[in-house]
Order: sequence, then structure tokens, then C-alpha cells
Amino acid sequence: MFGFKPAIIEDGAHSFGSIYKGKKIGTHGNLTMFSFQAIKHVTSVDGGLLITPHQDLYNRGKLIRWYGIDRNNNRKDFRCEANISEWGYKFHMNDVCATVGIENLKHVDEILSKHRSNASFYNRELEKISGITLLENSPDCLSAYWIYTIKVSNRDAFIEKMKSKGIVCSRVHERNDKHTCAQEFLTHLPTLDKVIKEMVCIPVGWWVTEEDRQYIVDCIKEGW
Repeated sequence: MFGFKPAIIEDGAHSFGSIYKGKKIGTHGNLTMFSFQAIKHVTSVDGGLLITPHQDLYNRGKLIRWYGIDRNNNRKDFRCEANISEWGYKFHMNDVCATVGIENLKHVDEILSKHRSNASFYNRELEKISGITLLENSPDCLSAYWIYTIKVSNRDAFIEKMKSKGIVCSRVHERNDKHTCAQEFLTHLPTLDKVIKEMVCIPVGWWVTEEDRQYIVDCIKEGW
């Protein structure tokens, strides 16, 4: 339709606290969905957070998340609505998860600081190690570093070496169209295939101490 502007929903799952061109992800005028699943920077055990660019979408989001029922307005019967104009889903977060999330939000600055500090350490210490290629860090971006991804030669040997040293590494992600359920979307992507064969993530989270990260770097410098 001419003149129609579709809504953009940003997948901000791992990027809570990230900054692009001086503005935090979620403040660029689009809908943005963050994940608060168990292993994210900020967790509510499960669930997430939807950021809306204006009040109308906020109000509609609140309706859609719980069957289309307006829970704010006074009504005679909590379960029997006079009218539901748009049906919705059962997407609301339970009170226990919400409480955990609210309490964890109080620590988000400290959590992000530790992730970024560990990532900066790796950026310095791994820069010139043979067999390691660091990912580019754009000056327009400040990552939240939920994970720290590098490219390594002989990736499987690297993972085994780290495992022998008590360091858990993982690819974390894989291309989805390799699976039977997504075969209809299988596409020839040679550059992606090359990157996937080399990519691996090393521990970077808030629980990684200065001693831990030094040990990880020392083990990498030993070779694999």
C-alpha cells in the first residue's frame, strides 16, 4: 500500500545496554525486544522486555500480552469483559520472574561494566596471537559483550585444549537452515560457512574474575 510504513521490531535479545551512534539500543524509534532468559546479562529467569517508541504501541502491547483484556480499567467482573476489540496472547510475565528481573535491573551497570572490562582485556591480550582473529569493533558501537566471539584456526583443537584446562568454550550459534525443519530456506552462503568453521566464544561474563581471564589468555598463548 502506498504510503504505508511498516513497524520495525528490533531483535535486541543479547544487547541490553549496548549503544549505537551514541544512543542505547531500544531508543532508535523502533519496537525492541530484549531477552531476560536465564543466562543473559540481566535475568528474570525467563521472559523479556519490550521497548515501545510511543504510548499507543505501549498500550496495545499491554493488551495483546494478555488476551486483549484491559487490566487497568475498572470493570464489574475481572473475568468477564464487556468487549475485547483485538484478541491477544498469554505473553505476560509471572510475578515471581518479574520480581527477580526488577531486582537484577538494580545491578545492570555493574554487570555491564564487568563484561566490558573482560572484553577489553581480551581485545588487548589476544590481538597479536597467531591463529586468533579478533572481530572488528566499530567506533559507532559499544557492545554489551554478552558473549566474546573470536575466530580461531583449527577450532575443534582449540576447544579441546580449553576443555582440558577447565575452560568451557562454545560456538553458541549455528546457521538454522542446516536443520530438516528449515530445509526450504537453505541458501548458499560461503562466507558464513567459512566464519562458522572458525568462530568460538570464550568466557566473558560478570563471573569471570581478573585471575580467571588472565588464566584463559595464558592457556590460549600456550597454543593448541
